[in-house]
Amino acid sequence: MEMDWGKRLREEGYLEFGGFRVELTLDNTFMELDYIPRIIVYDGKTGRWHVLRNSIPKGETLDEGWDNAVEVLRRIARGEEKPLFGDEGVAERFVRALKSLVDEDNP
Repeated sequence: MEMDWGKRLREEGYLEFGGFRVELTLDNTFMELDYIPRIIVYDGKTGRWHVLRNSIPKGETLDEGWDNAVEVLRRIARGEEKPLFGDEGVAERFVRALKSLVDEDNP
């Protein structure tokens, strides 16, 4: 049985679907030693990387932070949140591709 896309993303650190590559990464804010989870998205159509600017709760542990990042993507897939890339065209295509991925996992 194939594992669901959120679990694949958590375990492998990246996911490819619909012309996009989504990666979990870490970022740190200026003058802070803490690292926070980030989601970066490569758009194969434009050949550019984008940082998903939606707020991701930090979490008590790094694992919890990764889980929170995946949950943000799940909320986007359910239509509860819009992806914030700063580029509406990319955001719209990303939502369509993500919903197709979710539909594949839930026939």
